[in-house]
Amino acid sequence: MKVKSACLTGVDKIELRERELDLKEDEVLVKTHLAGICGSDKNLYRGVTKKAGGLDTEMRKPFLYPFFFGHEGGGEVVEVGEKVTQLKVGQKVIAFAWIDTFSDYFVAKPEDLEVVPAGLDMNLACLGEPISCAMFSGMNSNVQFGDTVAIIGMGFAGQIIAQVCKGKGAHKVIGVDLAEEKLSLARELGADLTVNSSETDPLEYIMEQTGGKGADVVVEAAGSAESVNLSTSAVRHNGTLVFYSWITNDITINISRWHNNSLKILNTGLVHHSIQERMLWTPMALRPVIQGQVSIEPLITHRFSLEQIDEAFALTSASEKAVKVAIEID
Repeated sequence: MKVKSACLTGVDKIELRERELDLKEDEVLVKTHLAGICGSDKNLYRGVTKKAGGLDTEMRKPFLYPFFFGHEGGGEVVEVGEKVTQLKVGQKVIAFAWIDTFSDYFVAKPEDLEVVPAGLDMNLACLGEPISCAMFSGMNSNVQFGDTVAIIGMGFAGQIIAQVCKGKGAHKVIGVDLAEEKLSLARELGADLTVNSSETDPLEYIMEQTGGKGADVVVEAAGSAESVNLSTSAVRHNGTLVFYSWITNDITINISRWHNNSLKILNTGLVHHSIQERMLWTPMALRPVIQGQVSIEPLITHRFSLEQIDEAFALTSASEKAVKVAIEID
């Protein structure tokens, strides 16, 4: 069948193209409801990718123009291959792989999808991958009742993690970012304190708020060498440093402090475990969202149609104000 898909044709160049989509016997066809733009998509738009053995470390396929892409999204199964037994027509699903979700239809293997949990709004379900990743990180961040938590990077993930940490009983949640709009939103959603790192030294601020000891838990959610080193410096002796970001370039860090201060280092990447573990953990990570314990809707700051994909990426690339940009397709 012919479908419309977003296609990268060069650096900062994207267009909507018609192409033929074939369904293999072990795949399902999904009618897309909504797709989301994440930091990895923005890097690809800018032409930034990390290669390993000729393959991109995220997509596991060559990054060559023209390039169809997208991994956040979801929709309804409309056809299944003859060898597919795990899914059936009519089921609502969440994408969990690089399966070109910036398209009105996409194909996927059953293991690339999660069935939408009962009670989850479809607009949120289509962002189920980034939501569950952030929820899982916050839920497994080692935050204890009474802790002071600093979150470096108040994008979509950082905003969710901040809410989870507060819900777990953190005494004080400190949000750090360069964009005042994101910090204002974080305060509205429950962050106790915020610091604009373009105006104030965030390490000095965190130390002032913790009596010079550092935060009990620091979550790195900005994805840069600077944020990793800030996180390393801002956590207290015997504290916990939580890695959320996927940094695909080599960086230099003060790893000596990890040893000398006996830091606990946690890697909380939900999707980088086994498929079986992801399928077990995702419904648990999404349960508090269904129960209304975390606010997601305010984080969807911009919405575009598939026909406006070029405008959506231009905004995402140029503005630090956008938290989550959604491409509404259905």
